Order: sequence, then structure tokens, then C-alpha cells
Amino acid sequence: MPITTERIKTADPTGSPKTCPECSGRGWVDNRCITPDHAHRCGYCDGKGFDAAGNECYACKGTGLIEVRQVDKNPCPVCSGAGVFPIPNTMPFSDFAYQPGRKR
Repeated sequence: MPITTERIKTADPTGSPKTCPECSGRGWVDNRCITPDHAHRCGYCDGKGFDAAGNECYACKGTGLIEVRQVDKNPCPVCSGAGVFPIPNTMPFSDFAYQPGRKR
């Protein structure tokens, strides 16, 4: 089986700023994390692992637990949260697209 690697899109650091190809101008990327310590009782079978007919629950595969996905928004590693790349030297931080504490 051939090994494939995902290529990360990067912008050309020369020239005028363009929308960041990594975050599509949002300034943030999702980090998705699935860990066993975040498993919770399955809501489809109420933690029993099987349905009313006695069949294995399709959601939890008979375990009675489902994993909870945590989504964290982190500044884009390419544009550092600006939303454009390359970041203009004159761009103030208040104009960055990623502003987690700012109300829009």
C-alpha cells in the first residue's frame, strides 16, 4: 500500500497579500481531538450497547459509549491569524481575522 502525505498549501511570501490558502482568510484553523477520556454514554442506546430489538447499537458498536469530539480554534500557522499572507508590515493587530476575544 503506497504511503501518501498531505501537502499543506502555502502562499508565495513575495508579492502583495492574498487570502491565506491554509485558513481561507478566517485566521484560524480547527484542531480536532478525539480522546478516550472524553467518551460519554451513548444517547442512541442509552448506554446499553444494543437497541430495543437486541441488535448491536449502530452508533456505539455495542460499547455503550461514544467519543466526543473537541474542536479548538487556533491561529492559522501560515498567516498567524491575519487571514492574509504575506502579512503586511503596516497591518495592525486589530485588523487580524483571528480575534477570539473580540465581539463581531
